[in-house]
Amino acid sequence: MMIQTYFTQFQTVVDQYATTNFVVETKVNHETRPGDQGYLTGTITFIDSSMVYFSEYLDQVGDAVDKLMYTYHYQDADNDLIFRYDNARHKPPLASSQHKHLPNQVIEAPAPTVDDVLVEIVTIKGWV
Repeated sequence: MMIQTYFTQFQTVVDQYATTNFVVETKVNHETRPGDQGYLTGTITFIDSSMVYFSEYLDQVGDAVDKLMYTYHYQDADNDLIFRYDNARHKPPLASSQHKHLPNQVIEAPAPTVDDVLVEIVTIKGWV
């Protein structure tokens, strides 16, 4: 089943970061849903107490897995937004359903992978 393969690949990426000295804790939950769909949620906590929260609602279409809904919300230790990728609808509508929230603006951005998000965090923090 493609959804289970996706879950395994996602977990593998998170596990690779979990072995670094800048990740304190990881939590990943996933469940298969009827109709070849899946739901994935979790958090990753870093040494500076910043956290990324993530969720994805997935749909298997043939040999591909589509992200019907996603959010990757990264915040600092004071719970202030650093960035958030999502495809939530907005009022008024945004130019693109796929976008990135920054503290003072929203920009168009393609849907990232968990690895994309973690590389961005590591780069921002200088943990390379």
